[in-house]
Amino acid sequence: MIESKVLAIYENTSRELLELFENFCDCFRNASIYTGTQFTCSPSNNLYARLQQHRFKQTIVSAKFGGKTEATKRLLAQLPISAQSYSSSPYLDLSLFSYDDKWVSVMERPKACGEHPIRFYARDSGFLKFRIYAGSTGRPSTTPARRLVAFTFHPTDPFAISVQRTNSEYIVNFHIHCNPTVCDLSEDVLSFL
Repeated sequence: MIESKVLAIYENTSRELLELFENFCDCFRNASIYTGTQFTCSPSNNLYARLQQHRFKQTIVSAKFGGKTEATKRLLAQLPISAQSYSSSPYLDLSLFSYDDKWVSVMERPKACGEHPIRFYARDSGFLKFRIYAGSTGRPSTTPARRLVAFTFHPTDPFAISVQRTNSEYIVNFHIHCNPTVCDLSEDVLSFL
């Protein structure tokens, strides 16, 4: 790099920066933009991700103490984005699968852990394709505690690692492809149907 130049400086309430971020978020988070690799599913390249972000923004706008300025601040607070914090797994591509983003998302960060498996449905047919059992199966819960789980998906293969935290205890699960006729579905596996 021979020379660098500051093109613009924005406040954290800038609607112009928010528009740039929403329409070109791959440029904000993808250092290897000119390689032949697939972008991660994002609002700038996926209709379903854009709708998801729009719903999130509308929730903030219509919330008590919300509004357009607060929504802008909350969305721009994601900047700068670490390229490593997003999964490029096709299993999280919203144009291929639909799933509840309350339990898992493209961004690799802890989320609440549900009692039931996370179900992934084919976007084209609506059929259940696979599910992930994120909970601690076979272990009785003694006290109600907030459980968090973070997933790391392999970029191409049907493999995921989940790290679950309950209070001060950590549980690591390896989720692998499993034929439902062979495996016990109560195990911590990716169950492809």
